Amino acid sequence: MTRELFTSWALREAMAQEMRRDDRVILMGEDIAEYGGAFKVTEGLLGEFGSQRVINTPISENGFVGVAVGAALTGLRPIVEIMFMDFVTLAMDQIVNHAAKFHYIYGDGVTVPMVLRLPAGGGRGYGATHSQTLDSWFISVPGLKVVAPWSPADAKGLLTAAILFDFGWFRDQMSGMTTPSSSSSTSCSTPPRGRCPRGSMWSISGRPTACAKATISASSRTPRWSTKR
Repeated sequence: MTRELFTSWALREAMAQEMRRDDRVILMGEDIAEYGGAFKVTEGLLGEFGSQRVINTPISENGFVGVAVGAALTGLRPIVEIMFMDFVTLAMDQIVNHAAKFHYIYGDGVTVPMVLRLPAGGGRGYGATHSQTLDSWFISVPGLKVVAPWSPADAKGLLTAAILFDFGWFRDQMSGMTTPSSSSSTSCSTPPRGRCPRGSMWSISGRPTACAKATISASSRTPRWSTKR
């Protein structure tokens, strides 16, 4: 089915479909409940899923990212929104030294199935401390996966895959693509479920595609990306 939709809608659809499928999936972040998030990505989800699964947090990135890491360790699958990617600096210890490392420290007995959603990028007049794209910092961290979707179809497919995978993902989106300023006619199939090899590091971005999906080679530690037009 081909539809025209904004990236913010595609992200919302991905989260909603996985929350309906799996009641362990929860959302956390500043102003994501009644207000619907700074870019309205979570708009309407509070009404469907309630305040136990769509959770407003204090303005304390280090605190609520740490709570999300703990929730993931105990079996939940949190999706955490940090309002602007610039603010991820406040939670670096929780991400780099905890979320990324626990499955190395404790072996196969522990996973951290957490997704961070980080609106990023300039060009919208938000100022120097709200316009940075910092994903390159995290590509070199073992245990983190960095994705940068180009289109609404990429965004939905990659976010769905991130939620399904067992190990922590670091998710990057362009803030300019999450408001009604960019739309795309898309036909996107849900990515296959899979387990990303422990310690693999990669990113994806680039030209428009109708759908991007991950396939994991059993003989390689690096996911191979294919595009379906």
